[in-house]
Amino acid sequence: MKKICLFLSVLLTGCATITVFSDNKNCISTRKFEVLQALNDGGALAYECTFLDGCSSFNQLVYIDWQPGIDYYDNMIVEVPSNKCAVQNGVYKYTNTQNTLKTVPVIKFEYQNAPETEEDILDRLEDKHNRMYEACLYDSKASGTEDPKFCSCYADQFMKYFINIHSNENTEYSNDEFDKIIKKECGKLPKFLTSN
Repeated sequence: MKKICLFLSVLLTGCATITVFSDNKNCISTRKFEVLQALNDGGALAYECTFLDGCSSFNQLVYIDWQPGIDYYDNMIVEVPSNKCAVQNGVYKYTNTQNTLKTVPVIKFEYQNAPETEEDILDRLEDKHNRMYEACLYDSKASGTEDPKFCSCYADQFMKYFINIHSNENTEYSNDEFDKIIKKECGKLPKFLTSN
């Protein structure tokens, strides 16, 4: 909650109309999925569950993206949180057991509606911060160099940068600029965050 106080001060200085928080036009109607196979990257292959067919292997196979605090397991029923919706966001490619390349849609859970109050905005900012921290921690563990202190700094700096670019209409996101900020504030970028 301490981190939210930092964001509140930024919000009160003219960032109350963040355009990133608009109604989500990319929502699909599916609200439930059944995991076929949990994957090592934290995501899962799953079937869409429909009103008519239930959770059937004849339904669309999708890749559900990693979610903080959720460990997928085979046959798990994954429900979209009530304040979010499923959004198709790119594709996931894998090779099946018959050595055939397959491509399925990537599903992420995003907020369905624009926030209605300042409390909603703060909740979403805190959620974004926590997701950045958890994603950093997950990647650092996977690379064998778990670093909670760096990940905390990384999430804090990401949120400051995120708020800055969304409060200034003429500011665009830049990987190079963000990397400079991270190096200055948090120290050397770990290998799991570099492309080399």
